[in-house]
Amino acid sequence: MPVVQITSKAQFDTLIQSTPYVAVQASASWCGPCKAISPMFVKHSDALGVENQYAFAKFDTDDVPDLAFELGVRSLPTFYFFEQGTKADYSVTGANPPALKKTVEEVADKVKAAGGGATSTAQRPWCMLDARQPPALLSPGI
Repeated sequence: MPVVQITSKAQFDTLIQSTPYVAVQASASWCGPCKAISPMFVKHSDALGVENQYAFAKFDTDDVPDLAFELGVRSLPTFYFFEQGTKADYSVTGANPPALKKTVEEVADKVKAAGGGATSTAQRPWCMLDARQPPALLSPGI
């Protein structure tokens, strides 16, 4: 599922009210760590996003400052999570790939438990493999 580009607070409000689980990346065009981790966020969205159940979105704090203020953004990147329209009590601050992966997979497991179609990459190890890699190079345990 593609990452939704949030361009207004109203769009954000609609998204979190219409989608049970949402992961949001606060970033800026000038932020090097944001640029470094964004491709990983996109991969997680493609692997774990479930239409109308688990959305991945991002916004530029310079373009939507009222949303940055409302969320209390203090450093970039920061990843916020919403459940049933409410900001969760957990987030990921900084370009921390292991923490981001763990958190988005935990939310995916909640989606699955609630009847959605997502499963974590820990349960589907093949979803992060490069399809262009010859099968002979794959380990037999996968």
